[in-house]
Amino acid sequence: MKILNTIVSVLTAVTLVSAGTFHNFKASSSEPTKPTSSLAPTIARGYIIEYEDGIMHPSAYTSLNDHQIAYEIRNEYGIFNGAAISVLSNHDGNDLAAIPTIKNVWPIQLYSIPKTRPADINATDPAVTSYHSMTGVDIVHRKLKLTGRGVKVGVIDTGIDYKHPAFATHGSTKGCFGKNCRVAYGWDFVGDQYNGENKPTPGPDPMDCDGHGSHVAGIIGANALEIKTNPKPPQPFVGVAPEATLGAYRVFGCEGSSADDVILAAMERAYHDGMDLINLSLGGGSAFKSNPQAVLGDKLIAKGMAILAAAGNDGDQGIWMVSDAGLGDLSTSVASIDNIVGLYPYFTYAGNRYAYKPSDGYGKAISLPASATPVPIHYQNGTLTDGCDTDAYKGLDVKGKVVLLLGDFTRCKSSTRGAIAKEAGAAGVLIQSVPFGLVSIAGIPEFPMASIENKAGTELITAYKKNPQNKFTWGKEPATFRIEGGGRPSGFSSLGIDGDLRSKPDISAPGGNILSTFPLKKNGYEVLSGTSMATPYMAGAHALYIQAKKSEPRGDEVRKVFKNTATYVKNADTNTYTSAVKQGAGLVNVYNALTTVSSITPDHLDLLDTNHLQKTAQITLTNHGKKAETYTLSHVPADALNSYPNKNSFPLLEPLVEADYASVIFSTTTVKIPAGKSAKITIRFSEPSAGERSQFPLYSGYLVATPSSKGGVPVNVPYIGLKGDVSEVPIMDTDLGFPTLLALDAKTGNLTKVPDGGVYYFDLTETIPVILTRLGSHTPSGEIRVYDSENAFKGYLHTKAGTARDPRGRDLSQKEGKLVFGSWMWEGQVMGSKTSTKPTSLPSGVYKIVVASQRKLSKGAYPKDYEVFDLGNIKI
Repeated sequence: MKILNTIVSVLTAVTLVSAGTFHNFKASSSEPTKPTSSLAPTIARGYIIEYEDGIMHPSAYTSLNDHQIAYEIRNEYGIFNGAAISVLSNHDGNDLAAIPTIKNVWPIQLYSIPKTRPADINATDPAVTSYHSMTGVDIVHRKLKLTGRGVKVGVIDTGIDYKHPAFATHGSTKGCFGKNCRVAYGWDFVGDQYNGENKPTPGPDPMDCDGHGSHVAGIIGANALEIKTNPKPPQPFVGVAPEATLGAYRVFGCEGSSADDVILAAMERAYHDGMDLINLSLGGGSAFKSNPQAVLGDKLIAKGMAILAAAGNDGDQGIWMVSDAGLGDLSTSVASIDNIVGLYPYFTYAGNRYAYKPSDGYGKAISLPASATPVPIHYQNGTLTDGCDTDAYKGLDVKGKVVLLLGDFTRCKSSTRGAIAKEAGAAGVLIQSVPFGLVSIAGIPEFPMASIENKAGTELITAYKKNPQNKFTWGKEPATFRIEGGGRPSGFSSLGIDGDLRSKPDISAPGGNILSTFPLKKNGYEVLSGTSMATPYMAGAHALYIQAKKSEPRGDEVRKVFKNTATYVKNADTNTYTSAVKQGAGLVNVYNALTTVSSITPDHLDLLDTNHLQKTAQITLTNHGKKAETYTLSHVPADALNSYPNKNSFPLLEPLVEADYASVIFSTTTVKIPAGKSAKITIRFSEPSAGERSQFPLYSGYLVATPSSKGGVPVNVPYIGLKGDVSEVPIMDTDLGFPTLLALDAKTGNLTKVPDGGVYYFDLTETIPVILTRLGSHTPSGEIRVYDSENAFKGYLHTKAGTARDPRGRDLSQKEGKLVFGSWMWEGQVMGSKTSTKPTSLPSGVYKIVVASQRKLSKGAYPKDYEVFDLGNIKI
């Protein structure tokens, strides 16, 4: 098997997610004793239990005692109607699930402090504060005078540095915590030393010692426009809702992880403190929606709150990777968009203006004489050179000229090419960014160097070829430019959809290269990137909406308004609309959301796959205005994503973009709706004629209703479908040899491949079987089945960590540079059936190991609805 060279030294026992009442989330392995996870690692013998409806804590505890289960209470919940416990006796989640008063059981999962992405630009770059012009928040602040005043936003994170002057009340130079402060609510659930696996030491002070929570809170509500004290902001900026009241609910220590039983406790406290909405910039792994955060989130939203959750930063992992916390039916999963505009120095050439970014070594606007005309430095094949070789300048007169070079930094740094150009007599260097944008370059001291956008470089070369005598005119003052690549989906932002083909993420917000607050002990300010930054932007937008409406609509109702009025955006390189699998409904437009008088219900359409295609759908278009309105209906197709072009079993980490567009027919293309009334419109879909069904392309687009009134805000709804039979989408990564059976030598720790054919003997003490799996997509039930020599089913393989029979999200491709997969060390036990609560030990004999994964959207009939792999016979 191809995989054995990589994983022969790896062994970790793991668990799975249950289709029944014990939701035993699996963790995937990459190291012998330190499992990594597509979801999250779990707390040993720690469980979250949800009671049956109407059951109170005393009754549930009596039931636990009656079943001789010794336990320690970690947290209790009211709205969730359950508790988190540590089991002290010899019982597991199956035993808990068998108790009549208990409805659901989950192992307690650990969530690491979210890892943001490093910024692509400096804190002094004007682009890091451009996000409000992308979303209309600048107009909302200036024209509508909305600031989030009176709205309470709960931040469940690493805490907030509430002493930061950006959180000060009006007239004060220093922030505070408590009554009459901007950070008026909060609680420390864990203490500084907590790392997720030790005992929390809660207290009343939610001070942030990491920084993530302060950055998140600043995006929501900081005001750093007029700070005079040190540390001063690198440039003035303001949060989305700078007068919103904040609640700091600290669930992380200074480093490490947090358990989700703590997160649930924080969510309930935020509700009881009167928070209007909760921000969960926590990340997580690929999963189904049956996880505790999503379950509690939907309960809170049903009570009138809003839940905003990060879609995740696994955009380099391909499809099926949107994070779990935002998978609730009513919650909002938020994707990220990079910043869009900035104030930049510029030059004029051949009648067009072009922005540039001076090198760090030069550090100022460029001013050169008109005689400093451009000279593109080309290879012999006519392509632009990177300028890393002195030979590139042979035969060229570049003295006093500005040379144009390619910004591919694979071979040498900007300082090297700057030194070579200066030695050749050049007056300066312009570097064409690759693939696009305005990149930061170091350059060399006192030598004019700058980056320009990729498109700008191409246009300069074209104009130069037409007239080499064209001259530069260097602008004296900076100007505003829409930056190439800005306003586009961030590369790191996770792609959907979930295992039930549900549309997630829901919407996008600015999250790439965001300047915000940081703890004062850590210099006070930082530029970070991540869906962790996009999520609080949406939280701030909710605060503005609630203030404007002078009411507290449910989160799913607010989500609909924002999705209806979002701006679906294009890819920078193809100029086609980005798939809804990546951007959801598009970039939030807060001004449009606040001024629209139209809406569409539902806020998304899940077309499913070819076999279940929702050929006919109905939307309700409502005119909330005071006058009759005529709407024109139209269809805007978006990119299709092909992740299986070569019949590969694991999805491409960068899907191919294809023009596979659905056909849409409206029951009417124009409709007149009286004031305050609605109209139902039927849509008939046909799947794309392009695109191979065997490659399972995910196609998408937008249904748009455009009002005829001048200034009317169009509203839209995204749809997503999969061409092909989703039950045939590969689940197991057979390309790398999974699943496979190995033999562990308990004395040496060595793993060897079990030979094909024959019957391999395991004594289960010195020689132990290990089964390895790796999932490229979700399965409603990932199972390892055991049969005897007569092919009679004996049960589901059971390990010390749990039973291999449960829903599973897909695995990451890699984590921290290491391959991710699942492993099970079997010691001869099985769980006899799906309703069994006690494992049994099999007698000595010959048994067959079968890895079976239920296909998506199937009824679960075995083996018809499963992807099945027979690993052969073994003797124990």
